[in-house]
Amino acid sequence: MIVCSWNINSVRMRESLLIELINSLNPDVIFLQEIKCQNNEFPQIYQKKNYNLIIKGEKGKYGVAILVKKKFEFQEINFDSNIFQREARVCGIKIKNDLNLHLVNIYAPNGNPIESKEKFSFKIKWLSELNRIIKKLINSQVNLILAGDFNVLEHHDDVQDFDNWQKDALGHISSRKKFREILFSGLTNIVRLFYKPGEIYSYWDYQKASWERNYGLLIDHFLVSPKLACLIESIFFEKEYRGKEKPSDHIPLWIKLKV
Repeated sequence: MIVCSWNINSVRMRESLLIELINSLNPDVIFLQEIKCQNNEFPQIYQKKNYNLIIKGEKGKYGVAILVKKKFEFQEINFDSNIFQREARVCGIKIKNDLNLHLVNIYAPNGNPIESKEKFSFKIKWLSELNRIIKKLINSQVNLILAGDFNVLEHHDDVQDFDNWQKDALGHISSRKKFREILFSGLTNIVRLFYKPGEIYSYWDYQKASWERNYGLLIDHFLVSPKLACLIESIFFEKEYRGKEKPSDHIPLWIKLKV
């Protein structure tokens, strides 16, 4: 089983790249973040490619979606949370199979500029609410995949000059603590099983020739519950997608499970 995650930075602008990814990888499940469209504006290509769509859209910004192969029986997870209703940043499904697999797709708030107490406070409150929900799921002993754009530099080697990011919302100690609280609920960060910190990035800014000089950040992750961690065969970062024409500033990443 292949589960893919990608901050696509406008699904309508990058529909051709999504088609290319589907044709080459044929994932069973695709998490998309920052789709930047309303529900009725999502491209219809998913139907032609034999996927069902779960979507939380928003006009012109944010937005998340899950594409899941039609061979899977599933139900949508509804999150009873006021803060999650403010912006379209989270969606989830439960696949009805032997593993009773829960999949949660997130696009965490950026939180910048950090001088804006409202924006940074929203980021911290949002991550706190995510932690509460994830703990509840873990305590229920479900098999969980939590993935997406976390907008947090969890390790100081996840960017080349971390000292310059400690006063940024992505590298601030408060953001990093919240990320680790989520991990401490009982999740494994899969990238750490296959790569040393600093070996791989998932995001390169459009500015300052970041891609050309490989000035990247690792802010996209797959976090999985204990039983699933034992079933992960590999994690792969599709780095070449950052060098394609009109790319997203993030690249797709995916895990392969022995299920």
